[in-house]
Amino acid sequence: MRKHNVIALLAAGIINSAAVFADVPHWNYEEQDQPAGWGAIEGAGTPPPINYPYAECAIGTKQTPVDISNTRKTPILNGLTFNWKPFTADFYNTGHAVQVQPVDPKSYKGTTKVGKDVYPLLQAHLHTPSEHTLNGQKFEGEMHFVNVRTDGRITVVGMFIETGAYNPQIQLMLDNTINKPEEKTHNPTNLVFDPKKLLPKGTGSSKFYTYSGSLTTPPCTEGVNWYMYEKPITMSEAQLVKLKSFYDGNDRHLQDLNGRKLVTNK
Repeated sequence: MRKHNVIALLAAGIINSAAVFADVPHWNYEEQDQPAGWGAIEGAGTPPPINYPYAECAIGTKQTPVDISNTRKTPILNGLTFNWKPFTADFYNTGHAVQVQPVDPKSYKGTTKVGKDVYPLLQAHLHTPSEHTLNGQKFEGEMHFVNVRTDGRITVVGMFIETGAYNPQIQLMLDNTINKPEEKTHNPTNLVFDPKKLLPKGTGSSKFYTYSGSLTTPPCTEGVNWYMYEKPITMSEAQLVKLKSFYDGNDRHLQDLNGRKLVTNK
């Protein structure tokens, strides 16, 4: 299987990494705190150098998440257009996050347009607390909309989450995901999930920050285009409590910028 196809499928949650790499090891968020973090986790029965399948988490220089501060404004950024459509939902507990994606991802036509480039929307998932920070501020949560092209190029659109108004789309995720933390489950349904309803009005023209980063979970693959919106979406206090009953602390530690520039459109 070609590398870019593998990356795309892993990011989409369509295949398990074990189907690609023999004996890919289990990981958890607590292992970030060991020396070299996830990069030190060894795979059983694999020879060097692939016996460290998550090495990029430790040696990569363009890792995510980061603190969003000291940004540079540019008027020439490609804008984002969200051509997201409702879909019949499959609710996943990935073993690390609450996730939703189309029951039939191959036939789903929802896309994110970055300038003239089109990226199919493949899934959305939740973290609590937020992974990115804004001028050092953590938020109650963060939602990632993962968009992957057939050539393996990945764009992730991120939204901070703060407590406030009840969120019907997030409630669909909470009500229909099987609550077995750290155990992979999925629940294909006939329910319709509308990702566009998660976007605040005017999102396509509002302020965002962009930079080149990585996946925030092993294997921490780099080359991911990140777009983080400044304006948060909301969930109620009760919804936050329920989300934390699945995962409380599924956030990766902040990573060094290593000379990268954070750019904003406004």
